[in-house]
Amino acid sequence: MIKVCDGAPGGVKRRSGWPSMGLLGGASLPLLLMLLVFQPGCDTICVGPNCRQQPDDTESDPDTQQGDDDDSADAAVSSTQSPDERWPEDSSPRSCAVIREHLAPTGVAQVQLAGEFSDWQPLEMEGPDAQGWWSIELGELAPGNYAYKYLYDGAWEAGPPPWSLGHWSDGIENRNLRVADCSSPLLRVLSGSATPSGELELRVQFLAAADGASLDMGGLEVMVGELPTEASWDPSSGQLTVAATGLPSGKHTVRLSVVDAAGRAAENSPLFVPLWVEDEPFRWAEGLMYFVFTDRFRDGDWEQDPLLPATPGVAWRADYQGGNFLGVIHALQEDYFADLGVNVLWISPAQENPEGAYLGIDGVNLFSGYHGYWPVSARGVEERFGDSSAVAKDRLHELVREAHARGVRVVFDLVLNHVHLEHEYLVEHPEWLSDGCVCGTSGCDWDARVLDCWFTDYLPDLNYRNHAIVERVVDDVLWWVREFDVDGLRVDAAKHLDHVIMRTLRSRLEQHGSAPVGAPIHLVGETFSGASEHELLMDYVGDYELHGQFDFPLYWSIRSTFAGDGSMAALEQAMQTSWSAFEGAIMSPFLGNHDVPRFVTEAAGNGMGPWGSTPDLLADGADQVTRWDLVNRLSMAFVFTLTQPGLPLLYYGDEIGLAGDGDPDNRRWMNFAPYLSANQQELLDRVRAIGTARKESAALRGGQVEVLWVDEELLVYSLTATSGEVAVVAMNKGWGTRTEVIPAPALEDLGVAQLQGLLQPNRQWSVGPQGLALALGSWEYAVLSSVQP
Repeated sequence: MIKVCDGAPGGVKRRSGWPSMGLLGGASLPLLLMLLVFQPGCDTICVGPNCRQQPDDTESDPDTQQGDDDDSADAAVSSTQSPDERWPEDSSPRSCAVIREHLAPTGVAQVQLAGEFSDWQPLEMEGPDAQGWWSIELGELAPGNYAYKYLYDGAWEAGPPPWSLGHWSDGIENRNLRVADCSSPLLRVLSGSATPSGELELRVQFLAAADGASLDMGGLEVMVGELPTEASWDPSSGQLTVAATGLPSGKHTVRLSVVDAAGRAAENSPLFVPLWVEDEPFRWAEGLMYFVFTDRFRDGDWEQDPLLPATPGVAWRADYQGGNFLGVIHALQEDYFADLGVNVLWISPAQENPEGAYLGIDGVNLFSGYHGYWPVSARGVEERFGDSSAVAKDRLHELVREAHARGVRVVFDLVLNHVHLEHEYLVEHPEWLSDGCVCGTSGCDWDARVLDCWFTDYLPDLNYRNHAIVERVVDDVLWWVREFDVDGLRVDAAKHLDHVIMRTLRSRLEQHGSAPVGAPIHLVGETFSGASEHELLMDYVGDYELHGQFDFPLYWSIRSTFAGDGSMAALEQAMQTSWSAFEGAIMSPFLGNHDVPRFVTEAAGNGMGPWGSTPDLLADGADQVTRWDLVNRLSMAFVFTLTQPGLPLLYYGDEIGLAGDGDPDNRRWMNFAPYLSANQQELLDRVRAIGTARKESAALRGGQVEVLWVDEELLVYSLTATSGEVAVVAMNKGWGTRTEVIPAPALEDLGVAQLQGLLQPNRQWSVGPQGLALALGSWEYAVLSSVQP
């Protein structure tokens, strides 16, 4: 049984995958004990909505929200303390003195600080005080980033903790000191909220630059969403207040720009605070995400000729096929995603990619950059995703606005591991490349050289041990966040990235402008891994890096169980293992993606290779037995996946059983009504019902999970919400009918006598003294709720 504990306070999460001594650098036992003190958490395994160690799973609690995503705001952090460091909060006028305080391991008689600011000469710290803190004033330092370390009794600390972000210098990983620009004013968010009735208020403190120059009201600019508005100014308190009423449901990001009397913009201007008007607060751990592969999803401008011609030498299935942002907009307007219960859209990479053909990893076939994972520009939008009436950038803005108006969050795909050889970074800074080898070639194992091997010879890795690259890449990522009002980011190839880029990105996203009120930016990683590599995934998840990853270990069990002959007992064990290993993380279970063969192709066993002509059985018409076998298998896989804790993923086309073997065959053109076969429409109707049930049931979205029954063919589990609602999920993959009485303690405790079918509204299930009376036919499933209509 998996229990749920009440929310723990914020702090360092317990996490699998922390290198026990590598990350802490062989720290002393007192320091390790000190770190444990800063790790609050639950004594039992936490899944569902009631275990909230991480502050990033809610957009409603003003004590846990993060806001402004302007890349210049990082120096102004409302929290002035990390687990072992603290510093003075900015005042008005701002001080230029750089002060650091450090909580050293107990028993240390001398603490020193050394860094690039001292030419690595150790500087004595004073202390300790009664609480064990040591301090030093470094004077005035030029704005920027500096690598530094502490010394304890003359010995260097062996490695920086994760909250120090990291800063490589001369091949050594250090802590990073980010020094603000005290010669500019600063904006600090004091409070902010948006109500379901459409009222918004934001209070901001103006902190004058070191010379004390006052605010120039003539240079004040305020936007609430797309609407210019005004702010009131109280000179006595130095506070600005932005207020708006009558706002419609959706996202309303406040952007606030100021200058002082000397004409200097605030260091974090424009301030960027995302707020939502919605009936119920959104939680990432209760969402449902859909992956839109832009080029293959839909052409919203089908009556017009393609913007650009086909790529010479590239087969049609490995080239651009005409999908664009307008097609996604039309799907939003038609409620295609809403009907699936989807409230998060992951958009394939929007960055500009190269023209021309490039050899694939197989060394034989040519590909174009239709997929988006070969960026050549830091901030350019791929123009092929525009249409005859609008350029791609304008359409992307429109897409995000349409999504936000419907309460849908938008996740952009980040390619941080590599760039294309034509990328502007390499033109300007060829030294930013890693001196790697091509992954998988002789002497260049994918795992042994995971941080510096290149995917191909035209996709060089970036060397994040050069801190200039870290700062530039994060600045560019934050440009996308601000420019397009992004809600989340998917990090491609996470295991190939140095921790320093992930930690810096997470910190910059969370610390902008001291805004603890705006909606947080969700970070989900992609780490292609095996069935038992849970620790590898968690090595990049925690308070200082990703919020979660795609659950590849569970994926393999889902495929084995529902597309193959794997048992429900094995699936239940994999489910329990994921719950335990990924405690506190917002994982994304899935049953398909763009890097693996399609589910129906694996289930049918008819794959003919990435370049073959694998039949699409649900579209082309197989025999009746095969059709129903595929529909039943895939819909049951969806029932399981969409009732798991976290943020499940739906890969475009799986909802209609799209076929395809490996890449690029698994990225076929999407079909919509009225061009669906009867089999595809049947499957789509089932998936819509499952997604809608998740959307409407708090228990299915994030309830406490308890396995009630499991054997080789039958799996039954309950989910209990804090509201008292209980949902039951039951699946029989056997070839015969199963009739069982399922013990159900949660139902007995609540005195529930009947359960309502969520997928079969006209069917009810009885709960007696012995438990739930269950009868399921071959490959039949049921999703039940204690909430009566």
